[in-house]
Amino acid sequence: MSDLIDKAILIGLGLEKKAKETLDELERAGKAGVAAPAAGEPLSPKQAVENKVVEEGIKTLKDFLGLVKTAKEKLDKEVTAGSGKVLGKLNVATQEDIEVVKEMIRVSREKIENLDKRLAELEKIQKEGMS
Repeated sequence: MSDLIDKAILIGLGLEKKAKETLDELERAGKAGVAAPAAGEPLSPKQAVENKVVEEGIKTLKDFLGLVKTAKEKLDKEVTAGSGKVLGKLNVATQEDIEVVKEMIRVSREKIENLDKRLAELEKIQKEGMS
């Protein structure tokens, strides 16, 4: 299941990257295209169509990138929520649970050290009393 999710995310990232590259390429082509006519001179029909195609392509790719980004965010949220539910059903300890256990261990170690010291003192007193 996680392999499928990983592949879906990678496909989405690949599409997003390719779309961005194409968008950049279209923008460069539009900027570096045929020299602009002199001020007041109308564009040739071919230039007007090319400009319109590039503008529409850029708009479409920007819309597509927005959709990919939205889908990626939604997928991330759903994967996080889904994995949280699965971990909850499996009774996997949370980070908070682990921190509580660590604190309990620390307190237990301190108590054991104190008991060891008291035991050593009592043994010392007992040995002195037998002598």
